[in-house]
Amino acid sequence: MMGFRHLIVEGDSLTVIKSIKKKGEDKSVLMPITHHICKMDLHFDEVSYIFVPRTVNGAAYTLALEGRRIKVCGGRVNGVPESVMIVAMNDRLAWNQCL
Repeated sequence: MMGFRHLIVEGDSLTVIKSIKKKGEDKSVLMPITHHICKMDLHFDEVSYIFVPRTVNGAAYTLALEGRRIKVCGGRVNGVPESVMIVAMNDRLAWNQCL
């Protein structure tokens, strides 16, 4: 709806990411989750699914908390809160240490 054609989905559950990437019929208990995520493929030209360790996804958690605090669900188009920017910088440092 916003005109984005490429999507990168990051997740901290390797099981879910692997299940989504195999594109086959999912008979696991994760099926409702993976099915919902896979439906996003229909709205984009390209979708990438990437595993990210929990130690470096604090920004996603903080963004979710910010959304809950201000009662906003969905994407942000007017920038990112300062609290999320700080956590994202820390996540980046942690990610670089993982490499």
